[in-house]
Amino acid sequence: MKKALLFSFALLLMLVTQAWAQTRTVKGRVTDAKTGEGMPGVTVQLKGSTTAAPTDINGAYVLNVPNEGGTLVFSFIGYTSQEIVIGTQSTINARLGLDSRQLSEVVVTGYGAVQDKREITGAIATVKGSEIESLPTQTFDKALQGRAAGVQVVSSGGQPGGGITVNIRGTATINGSTQPLYIIDGVQVSPGGLSGQTSANVLSSINPSDIESIEILKDAAAASIYGSQAGNGVVIVTTKRGKSGATRVKVSAQYGVSEAYNPYEILNAEEWFMLRAEAFGNYEQRVGGSYADGVQAAIDEYYGGTLPTPGNFPSYNWVKAIQQKGKLQEYNLSLNGGDDRTRFFVSGSFNKTEGTVLNSSFTRGTVRANLDHKLNNKFSLESTIGLTASQAIGPSTNAGFFTNGAFTGGLFTAPLNPIYNEDGTFNTSLVGTSLNIVQNIVREDRQGDIVQSVSNMAFNYDIIPGLRARVLGGIDFSDVKDRNYRPGDIPVGASVGGSASEIFRRNINWTTQATVNYNKKFAEVHNLGALVGFEYRSVDNTTISAAGQGFASPLLKLVGSAATPTTASSSFTGYKQAGFFGNFKYDYKTKYLGSVTVRYDGSSRFGASNKYGLFYGVSGGWRVTGEDFMQGVTFLDDLKLRASYGVVGVQPQDNFGALGLFGNGGQYANNPGLRPIQLENPNLKWEESAQINLGLDFAMFRNRFTGAVDVFRKKNTNLILGRQLPTDSGFGTILENAGSAQSEGIEFQLGTINVDKGGFTWSTGFNISFLRTELLALNEGRTTLNTNQYEVGRALNLIYTYQWAGVNPADGRPMWYDKNGNITYSPKTDDRRVVGDQNPAFFGGFSNNFSYKGLSLDVLFQYQYGNESYLQAAQVLEWAGSGTDNQVRSQLQRWTTPGQITSVPRPFDGGVEPGGYDFTNLSSRFVEDAAYIRLKQITLNYKLPTALIQRAKFSGASVFVQALNLATFTNYRGDDPENTGNNLNAYPNPRTITGGITLEF
Repeated sequence: MKKALLFSFALLLMLVTQAWAQTRTVKGRVTDAKTGEGMPGVTVQLKGSTTAAPTDINGAYVLNVPNEGGTLVFSFIGYTSQEIVIGTQSTINARLGLDSRQLSEVVVTGYGAVQDKREITGAIATVKGSEIESLPTQTFDKALQGRAAGVQVVSSGGQPGGGITVNIRGTATINGSTQPLYIIDGVQVSPGGLSGQTSANVLSSINPSDIESIEILKDAAAASIYGSQAGNGVVIVTTKRGKSGATRVKVSAQYGVSEAYNPYEILNAEEWFMLRAEAFGNYEQRVGGSYADGVQAAIDEYYGGTLPTPGNFPSYNWVKAIQQKGKLQEYNLSLNGGDDRTRFFVSGSFNKTEGTVLNSSFTRGTVRANLDHKLNNKFSLESTIGLTASQAIGPSTNAGFFTNGAFTGGLFTAPLNPIYNEDGTFNTSLVGTSLNIVQNIVREDRQGDIVQSVSNMAFNYDIIPGLRARVLGGIDFSDVKDRNYRPGDIPVGASVGGSASEIFRRNINWTTQATVNYNKKFAEVHNLGALVGFEYRSVDNTTISAAGQGFASPLLKLVGSAATPTTASSSFTGYKQAGFFGNFKYDYKTKYLGSVTVRYDGSSRFGASNKYGLFYGVSGGWRVTGEDFMQGVTFLDDLKLRASYGVVGVQPQDNFGALGLFGNGGQYANNPGLRPIQLENPNLKWEESAQINLGLDFAMFRNRFTGAVDVFRKKNTNLILGRQLPTDSGFGTILENAGSAQSEGIEFQLGTINVDKGGFTWSTGFNISFLRTELLALNEGRTTLNTNQYEVGRALNLIYTYQWAGVNPADGRPMWYDKNGNITYSPKTDDRRVVGDQNPAFFGGFSNNFSYKGLSLDVLFQYQYGNESYLQAAQVLEWAGSGTDNQVRSQLQRWTTPGQITSVPRPFDGGVEPGGYDFTNLSSRFVEDAAYIRLKQITLNYKLPTALIQRAKFSGASVFVQALNLATFTNYRGDDPENTGNNLNAYPNPRTITGGITLEF
């Protein structure tokens, strides 16, 4: 027995020794072909076997291989795989190059589907996450400015975390929604503001550093998969997912400062008084008194009868008093890794931004966990969890001179008013106003606390190769607590001993989807794809609010501490939507391409007779360079013609606009009552947006010159409009479908690699969009709407008001033109006419990227041209001293003597001379050319040398400095050409400069 065991052991030892002798060790390093840096996480595998090993943080690997050798396969996501025969080598190094097809030609088209860009037949623009991940902006939509043709992004103000407006290929609706549909990781998100106390954009819940790519579906054929919600285009945001390999850690931090841009040159106290004295004198002289008596009356009123000596007027700059140096700090941490079964991307971030106005800030913390797990060969799980907590603090930015109107308050307060009393307390005895705006901003508490989540979970079942079933459930959730507290030591709260209000808002937006996706290639030439599915969406918004007055101490700010509760209310709104959809596509040799999409939607927003609508899109493409007759054309790398047509829907902004509604009718016989407040219209249905698109994609000279050209026309019919009802009906209007409008244009998107030699590269990107809109028809045969802002046969969003005729050189009085073109001093309502167009003729962006070894410089310009805007602030600032508000320095050029040619009327107290008209009322005098070119972004980045960072055990390290809104070139006289239209009290976009560092290991 012992001999048998000894023999068996010896035999086993011999076999092991023999097996060991038949293998040997191969080692080496894998580097990036472009940068020369080591690549961690690369899979090194012996071809045809399970023998494999990953590279370490420096790109090194060690692998046991058979004595007879074989072939090593080096692979990494986003890079072209490389095979190297081992032979007798013991050291094998590999250099992997970027797989351009994977990195630049894969496009997300909706519902978890991706498609090679070469196969796309619709109009889709892509913005990579790497372009925006380090920008010092709180919302990704603001980072889209100037980066995609046909996409106009206009900021409504510079308040940290504030909202913006995104228009894709213009607006061809009046009462329908104008914002695009946002899809974040498959979840449909309702855009807009969250807080009612300060500006807070719902899209600020997404950390831009977490974004992998943004796809913008511009034409109806591409967007028709989303049917009734796609009338204004679709923005698909995909966040980063984990990649197989060793865990990669990325840490970044940046800090910066911001400053407000203020173009208004306001008057000092001495200049202000000169205008006021003239206004008093001109008034007295006109009503029968003497000019000198009027001037003395001004001296008595403002300086107690004795003027300071010239050059010694005490003066106070209220604009500077409300401003501060803004500060920004941001920190990001992400972990990315996994294996063949499980991949993860986990991140966290913190952003603290102090605004350029006192007591304004935005603070946000985010946590993200994206997980992909393969249960077995058939089932896989994807989950996306995004959590955000933020706090927005800031003054009201509603248009107008409100109690907390920081910007109007600072601009308009007369400069002879001290901000503080001699004892350091706030001055509350002011000329022209009872409000000390600095005190109001500092003492009033306007705050929105927000908790948000955009998350989902999806199960995939691979039925057979190429056929996948998918079920997804997602939620867009937010809880918002708004708080406003006005202490008793500011005028608005003084009479009631302080006031407070609290509003709680809960927004729940559920999205559920079930899809089946099939993709198959036959005989190497036929590509077939099909996607069918069902989607259900439920949106509920509830609000509960309470208010109270009388607070014993300014330390007690909650409504529960009020001596007298004043109001309590609640409200609800929401809608439901469901749809079936299908997309079918086919191509032959990626040369002849076709796609058809059909969607049938139902929505609770419409009348009982028209809750459902059918939407569709069809598109085709021809890759000309795939033809045999093009093989001799060597300079042309790619040439594809595209054509599409589709019909999608536009929904009303009112969730209950088609329903008959009842409201609180008060008390009747001591019993609560109801009364009808809105008539039902069961026939109300979708606006339909039909769009035709013709496109051309090209690449030349080994892809050194690439681009796309698109021509489109979008026509909206069945516009949702309000029809005026007879007065004796008891109702004002009823919604109905009537009228039509259209937008049309041409888009160019170009990219060039100008230099690529000796480690130096210079590339350029350029996009421009030409756009025009037209109102084709209105209901009831009308030709105008909304005080002639809309006029049949002309563009939408016109400026309709009085035509300014200047100043009469004889007497300095303001003049206008009547409807017949004659001079008048007192225009009438029917003298108004179209004096401006708020739609730009064209807009776009222009970028340049320079890089040399580890140093890179990115420069982006954004521009628009051909649009006008009315400068609402000028209606007060350019009153020639006729009121107590401060003025701009141009008013010093006012009319003073007969024969003088000037554009500024003579000062006249109250502004309205007998038989005249108030020249501060809106007229073409205040309509501005709002064209501009803005140096939107400059980023200088330096990637530290590999040898240096390896000593510190990092796989990558870089430092950067960047600036936003560095310079603006415009003739617009306002604070910001982006803040156009109803812009009184707008928060200017600041200049921001930041510096930061990024580490990877």
